[in-house]
Amino acid sequence: MAGRRLRTVFFGSAAFAVPSLERLLSEHEVLAVCSQPPRPAGRGLRLTPTPVAAAAGQAGVPVLTPPRLDAEFVRELRDLRPELLACAAYGKILPAAVLSIPSLAALNVHPSLLPAYRGATPIQAALRDGCEVTGVTVFWMGAGMDDGDIALQEAIPINPDDTYGTLHDKLATTGARLLGEAATRLALGSLPRVPQEHSQATYTRPLSKEDTKIRWDAPAAAVVNQIRSLSPKPGAWMLYAGKRLKVLEAAVDSAGGNDGVAAPGEVVSIDRGGVVVAAQPGWVRLRRLVLEGKPPMTGEEFAALAGRAG
Repeated sequence: MAGRRLRTVFFGSAAFAVPSLERLLSEHEVLAVCSQPPRPAGRGLRLTPTPVAAAAGQAGVPVLTPPRLDAEFVRELRDLRPELLACAAYGKILPAAVLSIPSLAALNVHPSLLPAYRGATPIQAALRDGCEVTGVTVFWMGAGMDDGDIALQEAIPINPDDTYGTLHDKLATTGARLLGEAATRLALGSLPRVPQEHSQATYTRPLSKEDTKIRWDAPAAAVVNQIRSLSPKPGAWMLYAGKRLKVLEAAVDSAGGNDGVAAPGEVVSIDRGGVVVAAQPGWVRLRRLVLEGKPPMTGEEFAALAGRAG
């Protein structure tokens, strides 16, 4: 199935959106890319372009980084006469004045099976909640947050060892493929529009610092899911010997229970398999960690370090 090349403007900022941009660059005429302005990053706090802006620059595509989507920007965008506005992980809600510009459609790539997990953190939420399946939705953008008609949707299984990092990459790849298919079908006039079941909608929100602190008063499996949902970045954390200890990988300890042996959050043991911490109920074995001021290490390496410190 092949359609004509669409005049396209792409909105995106985060790494999740890069495969979608690359897919459109290979199949359509990308007139410009709109991304968030550069922000300080790294130890030197140098102004750094977003991953999407960097990819667009390497491809030789004009990059727009407006601090505000104001009337001047709308006029600039309208002058490009796009047929398709495609969006993925841009980081701002697009106003109606922008969404009305493309002659065919404004489409968004969202990493969940809408109407489930609308909002900013659907990948983290699916892992945190212990879901076994998630997916990607390409939808027709409207005035509300992630509530537009569904164009295409595909389910993706969540493996027990998936983390935010691995699931993010799988969903980004799937999203790029679905967006490419959606653009082709749009050009052919055959892209579906299926209204969402709004009564079934669930919502997510941006992560706060408190969300990254490990909740040891939860069951062991829920603690592991919280850790998976934040690995490798920003990383779930706990305090150990007065220092922040990030946990990148953990598992329910099959030998553990917690019938008053230890309080939630208390270190039960440190051995060659890692650190074992009490949850409520159950025990959690920490397998990969980052102690403040140290590089990432395995549980065995941490045990050796803790032994020397002791």
